[in-house]
Amino acid sequence: MNDFQHPPAAAVDRDELDLVGFIRLQWRHKLIVSLACLLCGLVAVVLALTTKPTFRAQAVVTEVHNRDMSGSGGLASELGGIASLAGVDVSDATGIGREATAVLNSYHLVEEFVKRNDLIPVLLRQAKKPPTLWLATKKFKEGVVVVHKDIRKGVTTVDVEWTDPVTAARWANGFVALANELIRQRAIAEASRNIAYLNEQLARTTDVELRKVMYNLIESQTKTLMLANGRPEYAFEVIDAAVPPELKNRPHRTLMVLVGLTVGLTLGMLAAVIRDRFVRSRQRGLLSP
Repeated sequence: MNDFQHPPAAAVDRDELDLVGFIRLQWRHKLIVSLACLLCGLVAVVLALTTKPTFRAQAVVTEVHNRDMSGSGGLASELGGIASLAGVDVSDATGIGREATAVLNSYHLVEEFVKRNDLIPVLLRQAKKPPTLWLATKKFKEGVVVVHKDIRKGVTTVDVEWTDPVTAARWANGFVALANELIRQRAIAEASRNIAYLNEQLARTTDVELRKVMYNLIESQTKTLMLANGRPEYAFEVIDAAVPPELKNRPHRTLMVLVGLTVGLTLGMLAAVIRDRFVRSRQRGLLSP
């Protein structure tokens, strides 16, 4: 006896008849199916033609790892324990990568960018709610800018989508520049604070070895301060600046029309089935005694 058993011929015939019956049902109600398909197709065409095109500008950057001068990074590693006891942060410059990435993805950076460029009326031009900085920042972060870090290639892309290609490119480059500026300002403030603190402790210390350590720390912080003041691309180096794109990113009009036709066809077929069942049940009700 064979383990594999063929399905009964009656079951196969029944499936074929059901499929044929379904096709015949749709053909009988072809007007409903055609109207639904046409209506949804027209709606999709209108949406495709009236939707404003958006353009995507992309800036490609890489994190700057060689900010230390004359081996200050190695010095910071050697003196890190003593510096932490003194209340001074002299972390290795190469370790700022995580901080820089966090700043680039931060809510604060987006908020600062929106404020400095006065984007609240631009972003919330058609908003139903009263325009606020929070709403504008939320819209920019969730619907305009996208930051993606490619670990394999070691680069970070900043994508900006907007209805004007020139504006999109300007915003992408400005966003990266502002991230560099905020990180530079933070490094300058921190190094200046550390130098002031070390000079204060130096004046109170007579121990020769400890004074030597403090001089080395001051030298390290001074180098950091000089580099932060003299290098605009302090955290991120622009590999490929954003340029105004010539091709739109959205909408995909052909795809929208095809989706509209597919939805219309599905709804029309469903309406045909419902109408057929309704007619059959009504006929049974009239024939029953």
